[in-house]
Amino acid sequence: MLPQLWSSVLLLIGIAALTASQSLPGLIDALVASGASRFADLIQSDPQLQQLYHSEQVQTVFAPSDLYVDERTLGERSASPADIRRASFQCSQQRTRTDVASREQTGMDVETNDKKESLDNRGQKVVIDTRPSNTTRPTKRWTSSSISLRRDNETAAPLLRISAGLGQITNVIKGDIPYDGGIIHITDSYFKMPETLSSTSQATGQTAFANVLSSSNSTSKLDNTHSVTVFLPSNAAFSASNSTVSSSQLLSDHVIAGTVSYLPDLKDGTVLTTERGEVLAISVRSGRYYVNGGLITHANLILDNGVAHVVNKVLKPTPAPVTGAASSNFVGLTDLLMVVGCIAMMVLV
Repeated sequence: MLPQLWSSVLLLIGIAALTASQSLPGLIDALVASGASRFADLIQSDPQLQQLYHSEQVQTVFAPSDLYVDERTLGERSASPADIRRASFQCSQQRTRTDVASREQTGMDVETNDKKESLDNRGQKVVIDTRPSNTTRPTKRWTSSSISLRRDNETAAPLLRISAGLGQITNVIKGDIPYDGGIIHITDSYFKMPETLSSTSQATGQTAFANVLSSSNSTSKLDNTHSVTVFLPSNAAFSASNSTVSSSQLLSDHVIAGTVSYLPDLKDGTVLTTERGEVLAISVRSGRYYVNGGLITHANLILDNGVAHVVNKVLKPTPAPVTGAASSNFVGLTDLLMVVGCIAMMVLV
């Protein structure tokens, strides 16, 4: 009798879930009803975008509000390659609710459908950051009650702040709108498309670092290195520094190749290895993030090939500790010499 009861319960749950899904609007209808009809036009303007947005690859849509999008109707033209890439950058296979995303003090990174060869064919990411831009104090995290109160009020404070290219912020102004394939968040702009390291350092005012890139003939190399994390010393940091290392070494001391570490990935005690094999250690104190003593003052400048964080000092990595393998090799060599010495003494005797 009990198995039959459970079967009936599961059947009813399945029917309820199916009914709920069928009662939800489709993506285009939900976008239009939520004030993002121009973004709906963009999706409908290209077969590639229609296929993407109606697939399981899209669970969360970040749709710019018509109130903030100033462009002519896409019905008058076809979507350009830039339009297609921009639209791919506005959606994710992750289902990301505002209440869940805002629980983490440093936020969370979200992988989009903008696949990049420079990221080893992974999706470009944006970072939901619960801290204020250009400061080191953690923000007050939104609560579920505050989110529900703001959902229907686009003039209220943003539900989430999202860092993209150049570290520019896009705000979620209306969140968690359900449709039959996932959820929609209405934003006050498109995500800024990521740019190269050299362009980003110039555009964000880190001109001293950009000059070092140029003077060392490293611009092309670092702009095209796959999957990098870069710590950008501010202009003030360069002015205060008495470092005498070469430009190429200075750059190597601030670049982590082969890994992309957004702020949510950096934990107290994280150790990163530079291009020269030395280490940079992350420490977190009172919500503030430090790299070998340098304070991160502006996090999550999303790059075309990774991410950059601005720091308030020129960093000096520490030598990598001697590994167990190296120690055992040394011991092995010592033992070998002792054996050779003993054999030599026996021969002489």
